[in-house]
Amino acid sequence: MSLNPRQYDVRELRRIAGAPRDGADEAPRERSLRQPNRNRAEQAARSAAFTELLQRQRGLRLSGGGSTPADAEDRPYLRAVPAAPDAEREVGEWLGYLVDVGGHLRSRDALSYYAELGWIDPDAVGALTRRLEGFDAPRRDRPFTPADHRISLVSIVRIASCASD
Repeated sequence: MSLNPRQYDVRELRRIAGAPRDGADEAPRERSLRQPNRNRAEQAARSAAFTELLQRQRGLRLSGGGSTPADAEDRPYLRAVPAAPDAEREVGEWLGYLVDVGGHLRSRDALSYYAELGWIDPDAVGALTRRLEGFDAPRRDRPFTPADHRISLVSIVRIASCASD
């Protein structure tokens, strides 16, 4: 008769070996369970923001704002930073996000990159760059991911929509 090691009772083996108990009634699992997706809420927020962007773009096209989002007349999306209170709040949240994620240097580079893509007018980049210094540097920063750039695009469209409201 052979013994199958998979059928051993881990608690019994530890008790026989005299291993100290960690206070748990059950022995820890040999293989850890799949970790729950801790970013589920963040993914849902990003998905909702991207859906909002698509709906806003569709609304612009339906109202005669251009046949495609790539039209030259639609870009840059943000020509100047609006003075509306809603726009100021959106700008603050977006720039705070950029600095929290990538720090001041990467945030300045990202704003320049967005100007190259035609998302932001170069004059608006200057105004936004001056505002970056008002944010505290993060303890840790990381390079921006494509998801971060999508969040930025949604933020840019939100800020631009504050000017049209």
